[in-house]
Amino acid sequence: MDGDQSDEGREYEFILGQGDALPDIEVAIKGLELNEKGEFDISFPDDFPDEDRRGDLERIELTFLGRKELELPELGDDLAKQAGEFETLDDLKAGVHDDLQKEAGNQAEAVVRGRLLDLLVEANPFDIPVSMVDRYIDGVIGEESKNLEPDKLKDVQDSIRPEAEKAVKRILILEKIAETQSLTATDEEVDARITEIAEANDSTTENIYATLQKSGQLEMLKRELTEKKIFSFIEKQSEITDGTAA
Repeated sequence: MDGDQSDEGREYEFILGQGDALPDIEVAIKGLELNEKGEFDISFPDDFPDEDRRGDLERIELTFLGRKELELPELGDDLAKQAGEFETLDDLKAGVHDDLQKEAGNQAEAVVRGRLLDLLVEANPFDIPVSMVDRYIDGVIGEESKNLEPDKLKDVQDSIRPEAEKAVKRILILEKIAETQSLTATDEEVDARITEIAEANDSTTENIYATLQKSGQLEMLKRELTEKKIFSFIEKQSEITDGTAA
């Protein structure tokens, strides 16, 4: 196929190996010397965004105009200081290690909490209103529902429904425990948490409160504190093991 004449003379800059260009173009570029010109047959892959071009073969002319190489900074104390509030490379390594451990701990805690909720749902079966599940599904799909054909939308809704039902049951279980055990976060606890956030971010409680309220995250913060209290209560009532047989 003849090349698109509108592309003649254009200059492109991209990073090799990042998927910014077609695979055949990357191969062609790697075979050229600086300022060398060559003609190449370029095929359009089956996953090319423009469906009409998939499988097409096009001959193009390429000129390799220049190369830039990524220079990595030397791994030392200067890099540590640029990366944050670290004085030495050892401080930076320790900080990264702590972050990784914290992330791993958060993931493990999420798994435990999810399992506890599933056990509670299994032990206390109850029916939930279809309307609540439908609203949850609508929230998951969001604005994307406007771009789907009715049949496709129904397929997506049906595929999500089992997980949506489980999620709604989890929410209702949490709300019931908070109600019966008086575990809903108090205004004082919310204020205390906002103070902690302000101190950690070198801000004022007024600024943090205003930011959370404006972004609609104030209620989310209260829910997070409530859930923390609920799971602390559940874990105290539960025997948690790693599932390893003695």
